[in-house]
Amino acid sequence: MAFKGKAPGHRAVEQLNDVEIIPGTEVMRDDGHAGSVLVPRPTSELADPLNWSPLWKIITAASQLLYVWVLVCSALSLAPLFPLLGAEFHLGQQALSLLTGLNVITLGFANILIVPLSNIFGRRPISIIFGFLVFLTNIWQALATSHKSLLAARALNGIAAATSETIMVQVIADNRGFWMGTYFTLYFSGAFLGPIMSGNIGARHGWRSFFWLMTALAAFATLLLIVAFPETKFHRNSINRAGLMGDDLGQVQEEAVDSETKSETAETAADGQLLGKGKPSKKQWMPVQQPDSRWLSFIVRDFTTPIIVFFNPIVFWAALMLAGPADLLLIFNLTESVLFTSPAYGFGPGAVGYTNFAFFVGGIFGVLTAGPLSDWLARRATIKNNGIREAEMRLPALIPYVCFFIISHVAGAVGHQRLWPWPAIVVCGFGFSGLAVTAIPTIAIAYAVDCYKPISGEIMVVATVMKNVLGFCLSYWVFNVAAKDGFVAVYMTQFAVSMFPVVLTIPLYFFGKSLRRWTKNSDLHRMEAMI
Repeated sequence: MAFKGKAPGHRAVEQLNDVEIIPGTEVMRDDGHAGSVLVPRPTSELADPLNWSPLWKIITAASQLLYVWVLVCSALSLAPLFPLLGAEFHLGQQALSLLTGLNVITLGFANILIVPLSNIFGRRPISIIFGFLVFLTNIWQALATSHKSLLAARALNGIAAATSETIMVQVIADNRGFWMGTYFTLYFSGAFLGPIMSGNIGARHGWRSFFWLMTALAAFATLLLIVAFPETKFHRNSINRAGLMGDDLGQVQEEAVDSETKSETAETAADGQLLGKGKPSKKQWMPVQQPDSRWLSFIVRDFTTPIIVFFNPIVFWAALMLAGPADLLLIFNLTESVLFTSPAYGFGPGAVGYTNFAFFVGGIFGVLTAGPLSDWLARRATIKNNGIREAEMRLPALIPYVCFFIISHVAGAVGHQRLWPWPAIVVCGFGFSGLAVTAIPTIAIAYAVDCYKPISGEIMVVATVMKNVLGFCLSYWVFNVAAKDGFVAVYMTQFAVSMFPVVLTIPLYFFGKSLRRWTKNSDLHRMEAMI
């Protein structure tokens, strides 16, 4: 699953003496495109996942993607069932919202534990074990007879479902293009389509039936992992990891002169004969992998690096850019039943669930357009900059999506307060929110990864924890604020939180390279060498 790296062309090589090359600054061809060096480079072993045949890569990714979809559906589809749960357990809106909020907070922090576990024991056993836990927690949710019991089941379900936000990202870390976009599509479609399923199943067969369906799907997804998801964690030495890090960047002027010759030699030696011809070994199908001998280093690295990364300005900004759109969508999710089941609209749980189609349509449009738009703008700017690409060149692509993001806040605030016609709220609120929650994080996270490629996993952990902590806080106070000051206060508070990082994008566009320069010799650029 290697992806194409960056190889400078002849004209760009001549310019290296005049260009400061730091992480996030790349020398491209004259047309603004990258060259064709595989990063990381495959080893000479058939069992190397980078050498697997396209069929094995598809089977492996598809089994994990279905697993992600089921886990997200299980965790984030409760909102349309709020009226049914409230009637059975005699719960108010705040108590109901905590059923989602507690799940969200445990889901976020569990990633801090899952990352070192998967690095020590492997991704296959951890995925299977946590899939089995999702199966058990769904049984618990289906059988819960009290609010406290259901609350405890929701908390444990969040811990079990946290693998949906880490394992797949690790699996495709060596191919961040097509498969990363596919991952986001499946992840958010689970969050969008799950409520449609829960609302309609709950309306026709009762809320417990939805969790029995999730139990069956979790069992199927876990069994599929057992037969179709081999171990993908594969240790490669520093030579195979290719790429310039920290102080090594100072050597770029000498190495660039014969870059094309080296690129051809590297590709022929590393993957000319084996790329696309390998398959998983028997060892990679074992239910339990031998713990990595460097387990203590993994624990130290995986627990301390997210803390260090959290204080990096670029990563912190990217985390907030993920949290803002995601938490606006969470507010819509928490309040949709309250609004549309009110006498003003008179929707049933099934109709409330159908409104989530707007999230799905907007989200798919965002996934399909955000990456290509940011790449096109960055390529144009690279050509104007004589073939030198700066990471900040993709940031202007945020502008149209931020405009839709602002409209979705207004539609939520005024639409709820003044009871607008439901199509206006669903299209301009739900639909534009779905568009923002896929497009804005895609561009922001891509920018952060451009700046700090070796810690892409840690960037996702920090962003996920930030998103889920803020989401839990929202679920805790949203209905109290709405009862006192109305929904305008709720949505405008969220607007203020969301617009803070958006405004910071302007100075980041002009001074982002200075921030990257300050950390160019940081050990963060060498962290990947441990895996």
